[in-house]
Amino acid sequence: MPAASALPNQKTRTYTTDTTDIWEKRGSRYTPEEKAEAWSGTAEIVKTYSDEMVQRMNKEIDTLLVYAGLFSAILTAFNVQSYPLLQPAPSPDPTLAALAHISAQLTSFSINPPFVNSTAPAFPQDMLSTSSAPSPPSWAIWLNVFWFSSLICSLAAASIGITVKQWLNHYLLGLSGASRDVARLRQFRLNGLRRWHVEGIVAVLPVLLQIALGLFAAGLLVLLWNLHATVALVVACLVGVLFVFTVATSVLPAFRADCSYISPQAIAVFWLSSNGHSHTSPSL
Repeated sequence: MPAASALPNQKTRTYTTDTTDIWEKRGSRYTPEEKAEAWSGTAEIVKTYSDEMVQRMNKEIDTLLVYAGLFSAILTAFNVQSYPLLQPAPSPDPTLAALAHISAQLTSFSINPPFVNSTAPAFPQDMLSTSSAPSPPSWAIWLNVFWFSSLICSLAAASIGITVKQWLNHYLLGLSGASRDVARLRQFRLNGLRRWHVEGIVAVLPVLLQIALGLFAAGLLVLLWNLHATVALVVACLVGVLFVFTVATSVLPAFRADCSYISPQAIAVFWLSSNGHSHTSPSL
């Protein structure tokens, strides 16, 4: 019995000694210069990848900010002209209405001695009525819904883009050089960007601008259909061509692996289609 109980202890000591020997051999395989060179090369690869990713996101955000600024400025000019359609029609000035009525009474006087008659009533019914102002038409309501929603989407894209640029600027603080401490800090922050989906947030910005453009086009069609049918028909055809192009370039990459129309909306369509297929396909 004692010999049997000593056997596991002997195996454990042998295993520990073998593991230590392996690590000692592995550590003595490379010289300190080779280790330093390998570490420097790895740190340089991480630095290059990190800097290129941040530079790419900064350039994309700068382009989107320019587009969002121009689009918001143009859309604001349209909204300035559209929101008065929601306001009730101004009531006539009571002073002018009274003067007009007095003038009408004076004009309608007929003198038949010994009487002086007037065919105009003393107080017209429209002056005595206190009916409320008519509500705005439904097309004006929908017009402002589309255009103000479009403005909010455009401003949201600009606001989120500015916030992400602040995150990227903080990401680069203290990351000069390629020492071990800097490399560890860079890798830590790079893992944070991936964990908190910063690249996904940047990918949402062009989608917001596409939604804003679609809402603006919808409001424009609502306005033109109530002004002139011919102009509205021409604009509707142009908007339809743009809509078909956007939908086609967003859907094709989900079905053709060699399609180069890769965009955030195309990635979203591919993700939705792949998840839907995985949920509907029978399990084997």
